[in-house]
Amino acid sequence: MECALDTLWRTQHSLSPLIMCLPRGTWEIHSSNILYLMRPPAESEWARFDVYSRRVKSFSYPKQTKMIRLHEDALPLLFSERSPQSLFPSLSSLDFSILSCSSSNFTLIRDFLSPKLTNLAFTLPRKMCPHGICEVLEDLPRKATRLENLAISSFFPVTSFELNISTHGLPDLRRLVVSSSIRVSAQSVLNIASLRYVQELALNLHPDFDADVLRDRADNITFPALQRLSLVAYDLPQCTSIVSLVSSLQLEDVSVSYDVQARSSVITSFLSAICTSVRSISLRHNMQTNTIADTPFVFYPSTFAPLFACRNLRTIQVYNLGTLNLDDEFIIAAAKAWSKLEDIRLCSLPWSSIISSISLNALTALTQHCPQLARVHLSLDAREIPELPMGGLSMAGAQFLEVLNIRDSVIGHTELVAQFLRATIPNMKTLYVEAHPELRDKWMEVKAYYDRLSVVPIQNGP
Repeated sequence: MECALDTLWRTQHSLSPLIMCLPRGTWEIHSSNILYLMRPPAESEWARFDVYSRRVKSFSYPKQTKMIRLHEDALPLLFSERSPQSLFPSLSSLDFSILSCSSSNFTLIRDFLSPKLTNLAFTLPRKMCPHGICEVLEDLPRKATRLENLAISSFFPVTSFELNISTHGLPDLRRLVVSSSIRVSAQSVLNIASLRYVQELALNLHPDFDADVLRDRADNITFPALQRLSLVAYDLPQCTSIVSLVSSLQLEDVSVSYDVQARSSVITSFLSAICTSVRSISLRHNMQTNTIADTPFVFYPSTFAPLFACRNLRTIQVYNLGTLNLDDEFIIAAAKAWSKLEDIRLCSLPWSSIISSISLNALTALTQHCPQLARVHLSLDAREIPELPMGGLSMAGAQFLEVLNIRDSVIGHTELVAQFLRATIPNMKTLYVEAHPELRDKWMEVKAYYDRLSVVPIQNGP
C-alpha cells in the first residue's frame, strides 16, 4: 500500500487534491469550480494532509486545467503556520507556476529554496515590485545550492533583472534557460562555463554584455559537457565570444539570433568557432525597423565554408542575414559534406533583388547525396532543366523529401519542371511559394501537373 501511495502522490499537477485532504471546514468550492481555503489549518488538522504531502516529489506540468482551480489567496494562508519545506520534505522538483501565477505570491518561491531542490522553473510576474524579484534571484544560488535545472520565463513587458552566479555557485547545474528579462553578466557566463555538468544553456545577451571579458579569459577548460546552446543577442560577436568557450565534443544544437546586422567576416568568424560535432544550426538576424531601408549585405559561398567541416550536420537554417549569393558548386559541396542532412533553409531577405544562381542541378545533388533529407527551403533558378543521369535517378536518395519551399524561384516551362521534380522528388507532398501572384500561379501549375504524373523517371534524349 505504501509503495502505491508513493507512486500516486509522487508527481502532482495541482495543489487542489492536497488542500481537499484537509478537514471539510477549512475549504469550500465556490462558483466556477474555484477552491478557497477559508482559514489556516489548526495544528490538529494537518494529519491527513501530511500523510500525502510528504510523498510529493514534484509539482510539474502539464497543469490540470480541468481540475478544481485553487484560488490565489490559498497559498499565503496555507504557509502562514508552516513552511513549504516542512509540508513537502521530499520535494525536489518545482514549477512554481503550477502553484500560483499571482504577483502577490511570487516571493513565496524563496521559502521553497533548499539544497534538496534539483529542478526549478518559474515565471516572472507582469507587475511586481522589482525588489521582490531581485530577492528571489539573489537567493537562488545561495539556498538552492544543488540545482541541476533552472528555467526562468516571463510575461511581457517586464523590466530586466540580473542573475549572478558566483564561481562556486550551483556546482551541479546541467540546464539553464532564462527569458529576455534576465541579464547574465559576462563574468557569470565565465563562472557557468567552468561548471562540469552544464549540458543546455539558453541566454539573452543585452547590449551591455561585455564580450571582451570572455575573449580575455585564461586558457581553462570551459563548457566541457555542453550539448545545446541557444542565444538571443544584441550582436553576433557576443555569440561568437560564448561559442568560442565551448570545449565540449558533444555540442549538437546551436541556435542564435541577433539584432545588429552582421557582415560576412563576422558570420564567418562565428561559424568558424562552432564545434564540428554540431548537428543543428539556426542563425537568424532579427529584422529591425531600419532593416528594410538598409542595403542588404551580400554573402558568398566562402562565408559558410567553415560549416563543411561539420560532417554530422542534420539541420541548417539561415534567416534574414541579407542576400545569399550562393551557387550550384556550393550546394553540391554542401550535399557531399552533409550526407546526414535532413533540413536545409538558406534564403535571402525577401526584398533581395538578386536572381538565384542555384539551379535544379543543386536539387539533384541534395537528393542524391543526402538520403535522409526531408525539407528543402531554397530559392532556385528553374528556367533550365538539367539532364538526368543515364537510366534516370536512383530513388533511394529522395524517399523522405516531402516539403519543398522554392520561395520566389524564377521558372520557365512549368510542365518540364514538374516532370523533373517528379523524377527527383517522387514523394513531395507540399510545395510552398513566397512570390508575387503571377509567379505563384506558375508554381501552382507545376504542383498540379506533378500530382497528375506517375513516378516515371525522365528519359534523356535519343
